[in-house]
Amino acid sequence: MITNVAAVTVFNGRLDKGTRRKICIPTVIRGVSYVEGKGSTVANNGVWSDDVQYKIRVPLSAEIQDNREYMRDLGYANLDNEETEKYWTIQKGDLVIRGEYTGGNPLLYEDELAAYAKEQGLDLIRITEYADNTFGGSAYTRHWRIGGK
Repeated sequence: MITNVAAVTVFNGRLDKGTRRKICIPTVIRGVSYVEGKGSTVANNGVWSDDVQYKIRVPLSAEIQDNREYMRDLGYANLDNEETEKYWTIQKGDLVIRGEYTGGNPLLYEDELAAYAKEQGLDLIRITEYADNTFGGSAYTRHWRIGGK
C-alpha cells in the first residue's frame, strides 16, 4: 500500500461520566494513505452544495502512537479513561484531522477540537464508515479503511 501523508490523528469519542459530554482522545497514526475527493451536488430546487469525501487507509505497518493496540469499538466503549491510553479504535461519529495533533491536552471536548482545527486551518473529518480489512490477503494489503465527510 502506498502511503502519502506523514500522519493523521484519530480522535476517539467517549462519554465523560462527570460532565455527561463527549470527550475526544487523540491517537496519532503515521504512514497512512489519504485521499480527498471534492465534488458538488445539485438538489431538486437547483441549489448547489459542496461534497467532500475522504478515504483513509491505515496499513498494519503504520506507526501508532505509543504502540497502542486496535480494539473494536464495542470493547473500547467499556474502557475507563486511563485504559484508553493503551488502545485506539474506529467508530462512526469519531473525528480525524490530517496531520499530527500538537495540542497539549490529551482529552478534548468536541467544541475544543473544532476550535483547534479552525485555528490550525485543518479539515475536521467526521467518520461515516469504516471497515476492518486486516484479515486475509497478504500482510502488505491488510488495513483499516476509514471513510468520512
